[in-house]
Amino acid sequence: MAIHTPKTREALAGLLAPMRLEATVFERAVSVAAAESRTFSPAAPKSAPEFTRWARTIETVHEGLMLLQLGWRRFDPENLPYFLQPELNLGLIVSSGNAFTGVTYGSPTTKNPKGSAFARRVDENGAVAMFGQPTDEGEVDVDDVRILLYDERDGLVHLELSRPVGRLGSFVNSWSERIIFPAFDLALGAFSFEEGNDEDDFSFKIARR
Repeated sequence: MAIHTPKTREALAGLLAPMRLEATVFERAVSVAAAESRTFSPAAPKSAPEFTRWARTIETVHEGLMLLQLGWRRFDPENLPYFLQPELNLGLIVSSGNAFTGVTYGSPTTKNPKGSAFARRVDENGAVAMFGQPTDEGEVDVDDVRILLYDERDGLVHLELSRPVGRLGSFVNSWSERIIFPAFDLALGAFSFEEGNDEDDFSFKIARR
């Protein structure tokens, strides 16, 4: 498993650009979703804050990807919000993660059990499932799926964009590549970049035994 931990905006941009993505899309999504999740009183259903965070994250990611005008499209197969870059055969899904999201000392999982539409994107053999997605130019086989995982704790929202390769039951729990974003500081309203310090940007691989 390859793990990337960019510390500067430039380093993160270098990892996202080949996927036709930009950090500002996710930075704004995290900010909007965190703010919206705090609008409920104790009288609201207990699931309201987290559901709203998920929904606003997807909505804001959608708006950001469309504004990029880099070929991203939106589909909702079986009511699963799903983004597609057909030229790259690349898919993107948004999900909350567990407490190991955004850190290198553990392997994250999706926070909640996923339904069949989500689970089928990762097959029983641990390979990213290829599936057809219709576009105006015909059907596209998606052979690379990334999951945007997020988890808030201790005043920070931890975020990563990771490539799944396996699941345990209804939880995605195995990854071939993780891009760990600098934590989003809720007080500052921005990612915690270490601007001008490229020496700490690094990537490494973990070999499974």
